[in-house]
Order: sequence, then structure tokens, then C-alpha cells
Amino acid sequence: MKEKWNCQKGISPGTCLILFFAGLLAGILFVQTLSDDSFAGIFSEYFLNQYASLEIDGRKLFRYVSGYRCGQYALLVYCGAVSAAPVLTGAFLFFLGMTWGTMISVSTVRLGLKGVLICVAGVIPQILFYLPAFGWMLLWIWNGGSSRKKYWFFVCAGFFFLLSGIVTEVYLNPLLLQQILRKM
Repeated sequence: MKEKWNCQKGISPGTCLILFFAGLLAGILFVQTLSDDSFAGIFSEYFLNQYASLEIDGRKLFRYVSGYRCGQYALLVYCGAVSAAPVLTGAFLFFLGMTWGTMISVSTVRLGLKGVLICVAGVIPQILFYLPAFGWMLLWIWNGGSSRKKYWFFVCAGFFFLLSGIVTEVYLNPLLLQQILRKM
């Protein structure tokens, strides 16, 4: 007999996109309503010039990034295993959209098109690994999956991509970003 989990109603990809873009818009509006430069620190010319010549400690950065990304992944894995998965996933996507909206909005306000290019360069290599890692878990939740064996297969396969993304984010992305900043 096939082992089944408590089947929950899945969340549709359209709903996920709406929640993500609503979060993106909320992040943009949040930044636009602030009258001070409270988020300007990392997108100032001074900071970017310092970062371009900074020597990065890979071990410390690896510990920080792996803790942050594994925490996000663990939250999504948890969301896929509980009956409230659609609600929790919707909140997760809204928050992710809000984070991206805030970052892109601040960079655009502070640096214009150069800020957008820096944001894109900041995610390019590792996003190729993070999309499958998080995407498989989202597909599981969208389809309302019920097989534990398949679920743990997706968790393990996604974790492999997550680790590859972390390594890329820690060791490759800073080098690429520093080269781009030196040329700007």
C-alpha cells in the first residue's frame, strides 16, 4: 500500500505569481513612502567602491550565506509537509517579492540604471541553482503532492542544488560583482 500524506489543496502558479508581484509592489511602495535614506547604505557610491576592492573571507561568508539560505529552504520544506502549505507558501512568496521590490527600488532610486544592473549581477550565477532547489518544492505545493517518498526525493535533490547555489554565491558571485563594479 502506498504511503500517503494528508492531501492538501494545492496553490496555483497564478496565485503564487500574483502574491509575488503584490509583494514586489509592496516593497517598491514601502521604499517610495520613506522620506529618509535609511536603506541607502549598501547602494551608496562609497560602499560600492569599497566593495570593489574588498578582500572577502570565504569561510565567514559561507557560514552566513549557508545559514540564511538553509533556513529559507527549511521553512519551505516545512511548508510542504503541513496542511497549511498553500497559506504559508503564499506568505513566503509575498515576503520574497517584498524583499526584491525593496532592493530594486532602493538601488534604482540611489543609482539609476546602474543600480538595476548591480542587482541583476548580484543574483545571476546562483539563481541558476536556487530556482530548481526552491522551484521543486513550490511545484510540490502547487500540485498538492501526497507521496512521502517523492517529497523526500525532491527535498534531497533540491538540497543538492541549494548547496551548489550557496557555493556559487559565496565563491563566484563576489568575484564577478567586484569585476563589474571596477568597470562601472
